[in-house]
Amino acid sequence: MKKEWRTMKVAGIYLAASRSIGANVSAGSLNRTGDSSPGAAMLRELENCGLEPLVVVVRANDPLSWLPPPENLENTRRIETCLTAHLGLSFSLRCGLNAVSPFQPDAVVIADADQPLIEASYVRRLIHTFEQEQGLDYVAGTHEGLQMAPVLFARSLFGGLQELDDGDGIAAIIRSPEYKGMTLQEEASQMFTEAELPGSIGELRWK
Repeated sequence: MKKEWRTMKVAGIYLAASRSIGANVSAGSLNRTGDSSPGAAMLRELENCGLEPLVVVVRANDPLSWLPPPENLENTRRIETCLTAHLGLSFSLRCGLNAVSPFQPDAVVIADADQPLIEASYVRRLIHTFEQEQGLDYVAGTHEGLQMAPVLFARSLFGGLQELDDGDGIAAIIRSPEYKGMTLQEEASQMFTEAELPGSIGELRWK
């Protein structure tokens, strides 16, 4: 049963502590915004989704030269330096959750810089679904049977996300029968293509 629509406060966490921030991907993701890197291009997309705040989690040694300037005075972007980002993506996630929690959002959208082709319209679909459907703990996209980032998580799951490690992964929450979620079928496979980059930053498994 659908609930009466109301606007909810949805925060965003952009996990940008990976080395893929400056990696080269297809020109399409860069041309759509005019930004000089895939990391900047995706950040622009997220900033067009009404996320409040939008926390960008970066490494301590990130010069931040890839960051585009804010587009308006109401920009809600916040930079969070994660001193433990090198230990794995789950540590970056905890830093992001700690940063958004004081704002008491109803939900948070978690996006990964290694998937720079995600569009604002897709993130808005996640948010709209959460606002429309009763009692959801999460909303995720799926492609060829696999759940992919970004994922929207309700505040009810913030505690569980804080306890994740790189071995368990977000998939452990999505597949648990304890939680009520919805998956949206996404046909645009290129949107979920990860930027290729040598080396590893540790994996917080999405699938």
